[in-house]
Amino acid sequence: IERVLARDSALAMVFQPIVDLTERSIVGVEALSRFVAEPMRSPDLWFEEAASVGLGPALEMKAVSAALAQAARLPDEAFLAVNVSPELLLSGRLDYLADDPICPRLVFELTEHVVVDDYGPIRSSIDRFREHGARIAIDDTGAGFSSMRHILLLQPEIIKLDQSLTQGVDHDPARRALASSLVSFAKDIGSDLIAEGVETADELQTLERLGAQWVQGFHIARPEPLPLAV
Repeated sequence: IERVLARDSALAMVFQPIVDLTERSIVGVEALSRFVAEPMRSPDLWFEEAASVGLGPALEMKAVSAALAQAARLPDEAFLAVNVSPELLLSGRLDYLADDPICPRLVFELTEHVVVDDYGPIRSSIDRFREHGARIAIDDTGAGFSSMRHILLLQPEIIKLDQSLTQGVDHDPARRALASSLVSFAKDIGSDLIAEGVETADELQTLERLGAQWVQGFHIARPEPLPLAV
């Protein structure tokens, strides 16, 4: 992990479009890390192991910086979603972004897998960015209890419907019912919802019928370097 932190070439960024089904346009992109280093392993595992040895925020910050370095190549008006942990938000390493012109286009995605013991400090940190136009997204909604707790206590502007619900939503009544409920829930609290992990045309049609407006997944577009082929 220290070798990856020391080498710019060890980490590359790709960007997956988030599409508005009403406008048929790209409303945002999610920045995703790809590691070019031994041992070969998934990005999730790199970040998990970095966190286990106290280097999680440093590796996250490297990924965020790499994504921000390409902000000028984003599609017009599209937001840039970056994955951050509460630990990184509270570290102060991102504070400089509040005064950066990119701030109104930033979405900070918080995963549901992190444990938040005290929401007061994280809300204060989030509010500083919100004052400058940034938004908060809760990832993996529907995959576990903690994501709903994040939503209730952090009041995110964006809710991401987990791929465990979107995949198979076209033929699974239980997934369809839960996805429909979360689409309605997001509308009721004034949040935008992104259905992620959309991999087939049938899933897309079902989600559109349920009222999902924003979608993301391999059926829409695979992650790729900027600039995107619109």
